Amino acid sequence: MKRLLLLFFIIIFLNACKSDDRPKGILGKEEMIDVLTNVHLADGYASSLYTDSSRNKIAALYGAIYKKHNTDSIGIRKSLEYYSRNPAELKLMYETIIRNLENLEKEQRAIEEKKQQEELDKYNKEQQLIARKLKLKNDSLRNDSLNKQYIKIDTFKVIPIKKWTFQEMLQREKTKKQDSLRRDSLMKAKVKE
Repeated sequence: MKRLLLLFFIIIFLNACKSDDRPKGILGKEEMIDVLTNVHLADGYASSLYTDSSRNKIAALYGAIYKKHNTDSIGIRKSLEYYSRNPAELKLMYETIIRNLENLEKEQRAIEEKKQQEELDKYNKEQQLIARKLKLKNDSLRNDSLNKQYIKIDTFKVIPIKKWTFQEMLQREKTKKQDSLRRDSLMKAKVKE
């Protein structure tokens, strides 16, 4: 009799310790959390669309959720009703769902901020490139004007650079030598006087 009583208590203890006492067709807690997270994401997306044009998109979203979790709308409804009988457990599940949604939102915000920063960097690089090109153009114009001034001072004549020929350059060099010799001879004459 004692053995039978001990066996009876062991069976009752094992049945009481059974962790998965949910009926068939009811989703587990973790899977239900994933399903509800996805359903809330789909609902949020659906609320941002126009109702006439979004029916097919919304149906496709829910179809993908059902396919991913091997269930349908009736299975989700039954699971939700089952977990609603224990409000404390459902509250804990929704706290996890809210955390999941907040984490997804943070990830999405980080991706958008990164994309905006990349666009800003690209814009700044383009602006720097434009500024460099403008500076080079201004420097080029300034150098051209300085070269023209140098030619004016050096030759005492304005001779466009593009029209020079080799013979003209030789003639110019010969004139320079004659001018310098003349200056030297004048300087020597002044020194002797």
